[in-house]
Amino acid sequence: MTRQAVTKHLHVLAGAGLACSTRTGREQLWSLDQRRLEDARVFLDRVSRQWDDRLGSLRAMLEGKGS
Repeated sequence: MTRQAVTKHLHVLAGAGLACSTRTGREQLWSLDQRRLEDARVFLDRVSRQWDDRLGSLRAMLEGKGS
């Protein structure tokens, strides 16, 4: 992964409030907000379970109609 790609991803995380940076001289130091990352993980886990449930229902319906 290029430095430019990493920087782009860090800026996206910062825009979402999950990371922030501080400049010290020529260096830019990044830190992650662990609490907000955990909140995001919990949310994404919930959405993932919902998709799994709905896709399972769709599969059962399609397989039931094929019988």
